[in-house]
Amino acid sequence: MKKLFSMLLTLVVLLSTTTSVEALESKTLERHNGASAYAEWYETQDNATTYTYLSVIETKDGTDIYVSTYTYGPDYWSEKWGYMFTKDNVFKMDKKLNSASLSEVEIDVNNRYTGETDTLAVKANWTGVGDISGGSSSYSSRNGDYVWKSSDSSTSREASATASIDGLSLETSSSASLSNFKSAYMSMEK
Repeated sequence: MKKLFSMLLTLVVLLSTTTSVEALESKTLERHNGASAYAEWYETQDNATTYTYLSVIETKDGTDIYVSTYTYGPDYWSEKWGYMFTKDNVFKMDKKLNSASLSEVEIDVNNRYTGETDTLAVKANWTGVGDISGGSSSYSSRNGDYVWKSSDSSTSREASATASIDGLSLETSSSASLSNFKSAYMSMEK
């Protein structure tokens, strides 16, 4: 009887281990932390208005940078935009969202109307202004043996930004912001 009990206990332990391994094999967990900044400028000169937009998103994988410029007037329209990803340490922002800086990078931009490609040298600085605000959200769902959960949180602060794009100095931005973010995602099938 003791031997039979011992064999049954061993079998139960083996089955539990197998079930745990199978459960772990069907579990996905992702976490993303990062920092971001954006700014936009409007400038009018000789009946033409130029709108410039710059955004930077940094995660543990690297830094995404996007820039676009639109110039329009009574008889003129130009649109250029470009994107780059780099693993170089080109973006710095302090945790309290007081300031941030983008070191000079070269971004290839496409002209939407001519198809031509140019390279722009881009650098920028942000200074946080006003109060820091934050928010968070979470979501969970179950469908049979499938479980899905996600959560997001972020803090942000309005900012003032200056930049240099292709040697052209852009003074105080019309709108800008700094933010930190965290997100987590988990899916599991039992």
